[in-house]
Amino acid sequence: MNWKQVSAAAILAATLTVAPSASAQLAEGVAAIVNDHVISTFDVRQRATLLLASAGLQQTPELMERAQAQALHDLVDERLEELEATKFDVTVSPEQVDRRLNDIATQNHLTADTLLQQLQSKGVNVASLRGQIHASMVWQTLMQRMYSSRVRVSETEIRDTQQRLAANASKPQYLISEIFLPANTPQELDQMQSGAMHLLEQMQHGAPFPLVARQFSQAPSAAAGGDIGWIAASELAPELQPVADRLQPGQVSLPIRVPNGIYIIAMRDRRQGTPAGASTLVTLQQIVVPANHASVLQRAQRRISGCGDLDQVIRGVDGANVVDLGQTAESDLSPEVQARINGVANGAATEVATNGDTASLLVVCGRETGGGGIPTRDEIEQRLRGEELNMLADRYLRDMRREATIITRQ
Repeated sequence: MNWKQVSAAAILAATLTVAPSASAQLAEGVAAIVNDHVISTFDVRQRATLLLASAGLQQTPELMERAQAQALHDLVDERLEELEATKFDVTVSPEQVDRRLNDIATQNHLTADTLLQQLQSKGVNVASLRGQIHASMVWQTLMQRMYSSRVRVSETEIRDTQQRLAANASKPQYLISEIFLPANTPQELDQMQSGAMHLLEQMQHGAPFPLVARQFSQAPSAAAGGDIGWIAASELAPELQPVADRLQPGQVSLPIRVPNGIYIIAMRDRRQGTPAGASTLVTLQQIVVPANHASVLQRAQRRISGCGDLDQVIRGVDGANVVDLGQTAESDLSPEVQARINGVANGAATEVATNGDTASLLVVCGRETGGGGIPTRDEIEQRLRGEELNMLADRYLRDMRREATIITRQ
């Protein structure tokens, strides 16, 4: 269940290296002090139980002992996040937590009551889940407030991404889910290799791949259960390409070493790319104004970023209108229209053309090739913005940890 992504490196390294005395280190009482705020051993045990339950892993004594190390790490981070949010007067109400809890239940095809009953049957205190949700929400709100307006994605980045996706449309494609476990040293690589085998064994015994990915993978796809969607073979890391080529739908790979970690990939489906020259479906809208208002379109042309609000462009212009041209095979368009939209990115507008007493421009709402949609300009921009925001949030948290006073029981 999609509750929270945890650090694969930390928990798997703990699984392989934590000494037998770890349970003694987390004896009853205080587990850690974070800037004078206490984390109790009860909190640690509850979070460890939640961690294992949400990943669909069996709560064996060995796994529980190892999971406590990661639970403590998570709780320290969350305490730092909540303290920082308080400093900036960021608050989340119990009602907002309730709504997020309902969303989580709905995503897992459950009611909130059923979800909580399932957790309680596995020994999870509901307060542990609510605390996790609260910490996540205040941190997300703080990061949005601090960085959202500062994150910029250039048109060059967007167009380069679109062109790369379009170029790969003719190559073999795979529908893949992934688990990525990062490692920076030869010793960590060995530990992650063994840890990945442990996860693979758990999945062979029934632990669902998406649940394990949500909890242990450190790839951006973890929040989606490891799903990276359709991807061209050439987009995969070189070490993954021959493995993916051999996997059949429904199969899961053995752990795969790459320079910075370990992958496990699951092949959900595969398809051939669109043959070169195959027709592309393009969705267009046209803005038409009287020729004496052509300057309105010329000013708006570079600002247009999608087909959702084109009526605003012509607000107050007499005789102007927006025409929905629908979806058409690009090869069926007239040579003149093909020339106008050639090289225009999804969500962007063509140059203004004047014909007699009217002026017009075309907006490319989207393109689809061979049944596989190339993301729109807006979708690519949001993806790139999300990646940048996540990077900034991770850096901020690392800095807070480095500057904090954190005392754990030895």
